[in-house]
Amino acid sequence: MRRISPIVLVVACVVMLGLAPTRWIAPLTGDLSAVLWVPLSPLAHGATSMRLWLRPRVALRTESDGAIEADRDYYRGLWHAEQIRVQELEKKLSAYEVTSGGNAQSGTVRLAAANVLSRTPGSGGIALKINAGSQQGISPGDVAIVGGDGVVGRIAPEVGAVTSTVLSIANRSIGRMDGYVVPADQEKSKRPQVIMVQLLPDGRGALRGDIDLGTSVRAGDLVRMKDPSWPSGAQGMRIGVVTEIKRKDEQPLRGEIIVRPAVDPAVVGELVVKLSAGQRP
Repeated sequence: MRRISPIVLVVACVVMLGLAPTRWIAPLTGDLSAVLWVPLSPLAHGATSMRLWLRPRVALRTESDGAIEADRDYYRGLWHAEQIRVQELEKKLSAYEVTSGGNAQSGTVRLAAANVLSRTPGSGGIALKINAGSQQGISPGDVAIVGGDGVVGRIAPEVGAVTSTVLSIANRSIGRMDGYVVPADQEKSKRPQVIMVQLLPDGRGALRGDIDLGTSVRAGDLVRMKDPSWPSGAQGMRIGVVTEIKRKDEQPLRGEIIVRPAVDPAVVGELVVKLSAGQRP
């Protein structure tokens, strides 16, 4: 008699169980799967541990987690805002020290810091409205500066209690001013060569004046204030930089010097006003 292979018997049993009604085999499948799963448990446990090691579980977010992150972002924003304020105060302090020679409380130099509120362009040039006035000791004619020695302009005649207007140095209302040119390579010299020059605002953002073509003035040279009609605190301050020297056709030996202001009034946001002698904010 021919012997039946065990594999054939197993296949036949599986086929019969597969064709049997579900209600007959349902009580047996749970126990059978548990028995068959026993030898596979160590492998499954190892695979699960490896998966968790490669990709750890992420805790579910809760409402408290969202509140903590919101507080964190809020206080982080405050910290950055304070850092910006610290930088602004350091910049103002540096400007005070440069302007007053490191002795702002000596009484010889008094300063008032101000922010630009608005700009009014016109045919005569730009005018800046600032948030400082007579209550801060500002009076008409005071000089406004940036960076310690860069002249922005002068305070207009009308000064309010808490606001005033700065006429930019290239504004036609400023009128003619006297200055001197310092060659760029002699700026730090103890006794630089200086060339006197008279400048007149052209109302278009520049200063112009006559100059002898035989002088050594070149583009890039610095122009500083030396005008008795301006406050003493403005003397020696930077007016601007020479950008061009043009020859005059009607006067072959004379030329026209064009000066770009040291401070662009269109972009300045903060400035310092040098108060006139005797003023107390």
